[in-house]
Amino acid sequence: MELVTATLSEVFPPTPVFTEKDLPDLSSKVYIVTGGASGIGKELCKILYSKSATVYLAGRSQKNAEDAISWVKSQAPDTSGRLKFLNLDLNDLSTIKGSAQAFLKEENRLDVVWHNAGVMMPPSGSKSKQGYELQLGTNVIAPWLFQSFLTPLMQRTVTLPDTPKDSVRVIWVSSVAHHWSPAPGGINWPDLNFENVGWDIPRLLTLKPEIYSQSKAANIILAAEAVKRWGRSGILSVSLSPGILRTALIRHISGRFLTPIINLVLYEPYYGALTELFAGLSPQVDESRNGAYVIPWGRFGNPRSDIMSGCGENGPKLWDWLERECREFM
Repeated sequence: MELVTATLSEVFPPTPVFTEKDLPDLSSKVYIVTGGASGIGKELCKILYSKSATVYLAGRSQKNAEDAISWVKSQAPDTSGRLKFLNLDLNDLSTIKGSAQAFLKEENRLDVVWHNAGVMMPPSGSKSKQGYELQLGTNVIAPWLFQSFLTPLMQRTVTLPDTPKDSVRVIWVSSVAHHWSPAPGGINWPDLNFENVGWDIPRLLTLKPEIYSQSKAANIILAAEAVKRWGRSGILSVSLSPGILRTALIRHISGRFLTPIINLVLYEPYYGALTELFAGLSPQVDESRNGAYVIPWGRFGNPRSDIMSGCGENGPKLWDWLERECREFM
């Protein structure tokens, strides 16, 4: 029943109440949007740029980023905002530190980072550069590592005189798919990298959704653990489900016959951008909501109950595991 209720709430959300019309001038703010060259990320960049913010589109394709920047500027011509490409390859942990350092050399503040980039259900056996299952590597390990380099600057941003309280935030983009992650707790600890899955028919039918869902449960767990790790630093940590959307994320599950059916129930990326906008900039997200889970198109929701109840154990366990895995890249 929990799964049915949560799914229906996300498939049929109410009209958004927080949009770009509710934003103030953002000319003093600096933001990073990973995966900013397409889909939700591109729409979010357009909104932020239209309000005169400095926005870094983080991704691994400079060509795609330049195309996105040209499109955004054509959609919002009357602004003093800045759009910049930040080379970030979440597929290769050895490059993350250099990407973070390139950003840190350019800016003396960072107000919000949206860990928006991700991959969903790629071909079986897909691996990251370091040999992790691709969704685990791209959706969980690399964003955590990238954030580890950004957190000190965000802590300093909190202390700047022109920084409003509760405005410095880290947004971990999860998904309604977290409801299908391993139970209890969301993480398949005996085989985190899904290397020993076997070849029986039931496993073949459930393998891909289960792996993706684990990565999205991990995003929620990291958001909750960050609240404890960062203590009273002033940085808010929020996870969210952007919505069921028509983006390139579904490219591995669509096809000649399936795509028309999928498109019938999907929304345009703009609406997902509003979910992310709410999490990142809405005044409703304050210290009392630190660690919140946001659902379409800007509401407070609840992750699967056993995932949240298990965060006390799984949060430190996952964070410590990531520290060990990433030590050589830090």
